[in-house]
Amino acid sequence: MFWLALLISTSAFAQIDTSAIRELDDQLPDYSQSFQSPEEIEYRQHNRKFHPPKKIVLMEEIIKSGTQKGALNPGYPMVNLKTNKQHTVTKPIYVNYFNLEDENGFKYIKNNDGSVIWRIKSDYVEPIKEELVLYEPPHRYTPAPDNIVRAEYDKKLSIPPEVSFYVGTIQGNYMSDLFDDEKAKSGLSNQYGLHFFTQWKLPIKAGVVFHYEKSSYDLSNGGQVIYSAPSFGPQFKTRDFEFLGQPLRFQTQFRVSPFAKATAETVNGSVTFKFNSADLLASIERPIKNRWGEFVLGLYMQNQWLNMKEQPQFVNVQATNQTNKSLGLTFSQVFE
Repeated sequence: MFWLALLISTSAFAQIDTSAIRELDDQLPDYSQSFQSPEEIEYRQHNRKFHPPKKIVLMEEIIKSGTQKGALNPGYPMVNLKTNKQHTVTKPIYVNYFNLEDENGFKYIKNNDGSVIWRIKSDYVEPIKEELVLYEPPHRYTPAPDNIVRAEYDKKLSIPPEVSFYVGTIQGNYMSDLFDDEKAKSGLSNQYGLHFFTQWKLPIKAGVVFHYEKSSYDLSNGGQVIYSAPSFGPQFKTRDFEFLGQPLRFQTQFRVSPFAKATAETVNGSVTFKFNSADLLASIERPIKNRWGEFVLGLYMQNQWLNMKEQPQFVNVQATNQTNKSLGLTFSQVFE
């Protein structure tokens, strides 16, 4: 301290001009700590985090930054600069706010008389600059064309489900040959299907089908043959076309099943044959719009090939590749 006092007291040091240093210090940005609210103080005490000093943004700089129009939604708080109290926005309003925000992330609102007494968080202000351009002259527009083509890309990837029920009669040539019984040439068939189709805009829609078929054939000795098979495979459906003022479409599907079986119940007991089956089905459909999508009525024809893979007893089957043919009605509900 002695040497410092001695140095200050010397005439040489007293004659040094420090005005340039003071002028430079005045030009530097103000990085002093801004006033902290009680919430900020409490947050720092609990989180023990260091908050670096912020560059103070002066009100003069904010006012010089210019204004633009924005929208405030109800429910957000605004702070009154005079009373430092919060007021909640009760209805949607449009405001003029300054482009530059302060160091705490607040936007300042300019009143109609030019005064600035409100501030609000920047996230709560929605700029509407681009919307206002629509109201600037010249008010010219191009009319929309009459034939608007809509590209619904999301529907190309959607696969709406379709639930189907088939009922029909069967010409069971193969069953008659297998059991050597003319009465087994006719039977009844019920099928239950779950279909999935793509929604692309091509003339043909592709999909996949899961079916369960249960058919019955009567035998001459009073017995009965029950045929059952879960099956799956691809299917294709055309786009709707108009016929006599009504929408129609065609559908075809090819299904296979490695689990097909036919159980014959006779007076001598029961016997079960197992098959690999292949089914080709074609139908014509009439869709009807409803609240869930489409209700579909249809007429179908099916051809069924059976290849025996397991037999419990000796049988004499002709080598003419007999098939089972069926004809019936289909009822479906397409969910969209």
